[in-house]
Amino acid sequence: MDFCKDYPLPDWTSGFEHRKTLASQLPYEEYTGPLEKAASDTNDYKLIRLPNNLVVMCAQDATTESAAATLSVDVGANMDPVELQGLAHFLEHMLFMGTEKYPNEDEYKTYISQHGGTYNASTSYDKTKYYFGIANSSFEGALDRLSSFFTQPLFKKDCVDRELCAVDSEYKGLKNSDIWRSYTLEGKLSRPGHPRTKFMVGSLETLKQSAQGLGLDLHEELLKFYSKYYSSDIMKLVICGNYPLDQLVEWAVSKFSDVKSRGDNVQRDLEHPISAEFLGKAVFYETVNDKHTMDISFPVPDTKALYRHNPFDYISHFINHKGRDSLMAYLKRQGWATELSASVSTGTDAEFTMSISATPEGLEKYEDILRAVFAYVQMLTSSGPQEWAQQEMSSIMRIGFDNKDKVGALRWVLGHARIIHNEYVAPEHSLSKDEAYEKFNYDDIVHCLGFINPRNFRVFLGALKHKSIDCSEIEPYFKATYHVHCLSDDFLQELASDSLHFSGLSLPEQNECIPDDFSIKNANMLGDAAVLRPSLLKLNDNFELWFKQDDQFGSPKGVISLNIKGPTINSSPQNWIMSNLYCDMLNSELHEDLFDYTRAGQKFWAMLGNLSVNMGVWGYNSKLPDLLAVVMEKAKSFKVDDALLSIHMAKYKQKYANIANIPPSQLCAVYKYYFVSASEWHHELLESELAKITPAKLQAHVDSLFDVTRIKMSMVGNFDETEALSVADNVQAIFKPAPNLGYDLSRPREYKFEPGYYVYQAQVPNEDCVNSAVLSHIYCGPTADKREAAVLEILEALVHDSCFAQLRTKHQLGYKVGAASRSYPVGRSELVLRVEGESNPMYVTMHINKFIRDMQQRLAEISDEQFDDRVQSLVKAYLERVKNIKQEA
Repeated sequence: MDFCKDYPLPDWTSGFEHRKTLASQLPYEEYTGPLEKAASDTNDYKLIRLPNNLVVMCAQDATTESAAATLSVDVGANMDPVELQGLAHFLEHMLFMGTEKYPNEDEYKTYISQHGGTYNASTSYDKTKYYFGIANSSFEGALDRLSSFFTQPLFKKDCVDRELCAVDSEYKGLKNSDIWRSYTLEGKLSRPGHPRTKFMVGSLETLKQSAQGLGLDLHEELLKFYSKYYSSDIMKLVICGNYPLDQLVEWAVSKFSDVKSRGDNVQRDLEHPISAEFLGKAVFYETVNDKHTMDISFPVPDTKALYRHNPFDYISHFINHKGRDSLMAYLKRQGWATELSASVSTGTDAEFTMSISATPEGLEKYEDILRAVFAYVQMLTSSGPQEWAQQEMSSIMRIGFDNKDKVGALRWVLGHARIIHNEYVAPEHSLSKDEAYEKFNYDDIVHCLGFINPRNFRVFLGALKHKSIDCSEIEPYFKATYHVHCLSDDFLQELASDSLHFSGLSLPEQNECIPDDFSIKNANMLGDAAVLRPSLLKLNDNFELWFKQDDQFGSPKGVISLNIKGPTINSSPQNWIMSNLYCDMLNSELHEDLFDYTRAGQKFWAMLGNLSVNMGVWGYNSKLPDLLAVVMEKAKSFKVDDALLSIHMAKYKQKYANIANIPPSQLCAVYKYYFVSASEWHHELLESELAKITPAKLQAHVDSLFDVTRIKMSMVGNFDETEALSVADNVQAIFKPAPNLGYDLSRPREYKFEPGYYVYQAQVPNEDCVNSAVLSHIYCGPTADKREAAVLEILEALVHDSCFAQLRTKHQLGYKVGAASRSYPVGRSELVLRVEGESNPMYVTMHINKFIRDMQQRLAEISDEQFDDRVQSLVKAYLERVKNIKQEA
């Protein structure tokens, strides 16, 4: 069954009517049918199509101070010429290098940064996206500059070598990424000649040197690629701002109608990249980091036409269950895995993938994990599709959609560009797409379950080293060493047999935790002037309660959070590790006990702050007090499980070992924090203390953790004061905090640096890392001084643009370049200049010092108008309203 051939394309013709823009009278088509949107969605929308066939979604958000846009092109590395791999990514870089209307190379970046914005672009296998977010008042200028990328690009020849170096630097910075190593290896082990086998990122070797070797003009090849594939017919634009819809339409039509229509020249009728010769294989590969991963992938048909009832979503619903007797619970009980997720991709390379974070023992017993996986799939198959499960999924998704939280403009446009690129999405579903699971199709589910079988999979196994496996083959770009092992026919037959039965493994029952009360307690006060501060309802030596009722969102949700400070949480390196282990193990057990709550939209957390244990719940308010009670009871009565402790101690040992492999600029920041914070322990010290922890020692630490505490509680959302006081009483009844004196509780402290010039130098631990980094910290005013903090924010904004232009664009000192401000709980704030790349760090430091001296003069020359623009951009960013109850809390 080919779903994309069996299901007809939706009608994108009859629902559109011809229109003209109000100001310039330019033609376009507007969809006049209904757009399905969430009941909680207060935005207004228009879906339009330009004369060049470019589809645009316009959104008016009357509550925002910011605006955003993304233009995505339905082509990526999949169409790179075999002889010039990485060309699509290189093109993405070159489009930033000026246009006819805005020839300055840094014009787009500078304009957006000067007006409090952010920008980026990305090239994936089959998409290229360009996007920005900016202050609402500066939206038109940014949109105009973005549109010129696709109407008047210059592709300056004198930028080619520089941007090739930037692409090459980006590639080298990714060489130690295990995600990129595994992704590229999966591509290599695919059908020969398929686009999935190409190297996406690009390098000097695959672009410049390859072009020279073949006698090709790389600049001309770039122009050919752009002219062939950058067509309005395969572009989608999504814009959002606080402007009338007619104004947004005017800008979209006037600025993007000149993008050339060249048709769709992307090859789309491709065979699946995973052919039969690559199935039934176990691929062992060596990772950079100390980790143990297992990815089981099944080639499946493209189901993007079934976006409202994808059978693989039904299958994932069961496999992703993490409650009692689930597949995840079984693997965890055996000590083989700590995490499991299942998902499906769409497209001609669609795969259903189960990703497992294994333990060292679990990876060695990967065959036993496969036996458990296929035993569970057999149970799912033999039970047949269950309509109650579809109805449960539908109910949860519908509740989530109807009560969907508002998000920021940039996040919104990025999400919706993905939706309207699916040609099977009907116009009326352009806002909702897969937010609802509409119907139960027994035959489609049975058909798709048939692809999850032992004759239709391969498994990738990643580890730092594999026992008894010689990973002697080398992937050419990321240099991942690997070995392909053919699974025996006897083993595959065993996986397919009916004899796979495991005790303690069963399908989930119906979820009893789905909320059914969505009444709003403060409905008559919504729309009045919002109260900006919470109220203090309770205060004593050990406890304080802060409360704020929702008065602006009208959402049946809430957040209850506890900040629990105690003197033993971080009083020593060993106590710090034990507190971390406690929170991680508590979360692990709670996830199993409370998974039905989680799936139904109620979340919980237990995590460690610097000097506190933080726990809480959020979601639909009617269920939250009961959920919090369960979390607290478990936290207070926690008993250490020896096997679970062993698994989590191994994870921390891996974590400390892997610090050596983080990018150099991040490593600089880690060391800097060790120097500054009196409560931050060095990872080598923590690693040595980890070995001394026993189950008895951890249990003793947990038993005394809450003996002396101060609890700060906040309750925000669809609650009333009576509820808040009742929950507070329950918190105190469960934890029973003993009276304490102020000196019993740790306080954040930072080391004081006298004026001077301090230098710390260290060798990058990873010998395979070609990059170095310099972080230059300039101390500023006290963190508590609000005026100094405001001045620092303006300074950061002014310095960032010049820093990027001088140190990266002009001097090519590294790929990662920027400026940022940093503050600590106490002490002084600072301005940080960062450069990471292949340049010698002493040479980079000289340039940074010169830049700082030159910057003093540049700051003196900034006009009042430029300065005021920056100030107003920051003011507008501060005035941006929170989008939902969780953000407000």
